[in-house]
Amino acid sequence: MSMTKKEAFEIIEMLANVYNMELNDTKFNLWINFLCEDGDYEPSMKMAKKYIKDGNVYPPKIPNIMRKFPKTFKDDGPDEETKLHRWKMANDPEYVKQRKQALEQFRNKVAEFDRGDDID
Repeated sequence: MSMTKKEAFEIIEMLANVYNMELNDTKFNLWINFLCEDGDYEPSMKMAKKYIKDGNVYPPKIPNIMRKFPKTFKDDGPDEETKLHRWKMANDPEYVKQRKQALEQFRNKVAEFDRGDDID
């Protein structure tokens, strides 16, 4: 979730006070726009505080501060086809037999093309 202009202002204000940054309207608007469009508040604020605590004596640039939340993977679980396959593997002996036969046929077909010169 990107940050609001108010949140971006809080970060900029803190940095400007600590580093005596003199931001004209253009620079201020650049900071606001970049932080709002491409940054998230919590990780950017955390980075700003870290930048200060690490003893950096020079004012930060936008990339030193702007951060996004890490992308997360949402697992919705298996689809219906996979659920059915798993159920059949657990409960249908004929299905298991057909699958084993199909896998064996596939292995045999692959073995026909094996020349023994694969590079590992």
